[in-house]
Amino acid sequence: MKHIYIVVEGQSEEKFVQNILVPYFAVKNIFLTAEPVITGRSTKGKYCKGGGNSYKLYKSHIERLIKQFSNAKNYYFTTMIDLYALPTDFPKLDESKVHSDKYKLVQFLESSFNEDISARNFIPYIQLHEFETLMFHNLEKIADEFFDINVNLKEFQKEINQYDNLELINSSPSKAPSKRIDKYTNGQYCTRKVSASANILKDVDVDLLRDKYTHFNQWLQKIEDI
Repeated sequence: MKHIYIVVEGQSEEKFVQNILVPYFAVKNIFLTAEPVITGRSTKGKYCKGGGNSYKLYKSHIERLIKQFSNAKNYYFTTMIDLYALPTDFPKLDESKVHSDKYKLVQFLESSFNEDISARNFIPYIQLHEFETLMFHNLEKIADEFFDINVNLKEFQKEINQYDNLELINSSPSKAPSKRIDKYTNGQYCTRKVSASANILKDVDVDLLRDKYTHFNQWLQKIEDI
């Protein structure tokens, strides 16, 4: 039996872990617990923004958990945070910019994250590029969730089809995954983000996601291989 604590960026990721990943891993005798990073401030009204605006918040939370379970066997710790808008004080962030290949970039950042936490039972994970990327596997689910809005599904699909790899949909301020969804839902996604993302992904096949999202799959494989 293995216990994995996942420090997540916000409530959307928390619900995804609880509703989707927890049952998926439970049958493998791996038990997950999601914890949103403690920010010490309210995020009310701060739509489409992650919970942690400083790396120190993540580090403090992770180290507290590791210390809390230091005498427990088979406890491990990981993260689910976005590459997009990564805190500016993240370790070696400036050095990482030499990597144009996004997979090498995120692997470099995860390695620096691992070095900074320096715990044998820590598995860093950074999502390419945003949690919302996972919703792009089926845009019809987004349209169904926002049935009260005239989502231009044809144009949305055309835009997403420009990318052979869904994980590499870019991270620019206007075209990040969450911003694209918000555009096609007339600004409603970011005001209904937590409930909408939970509904869109509630029946998702995790193995399908693993097939479509390489880095996401690598993370889950590391959890399985502990």
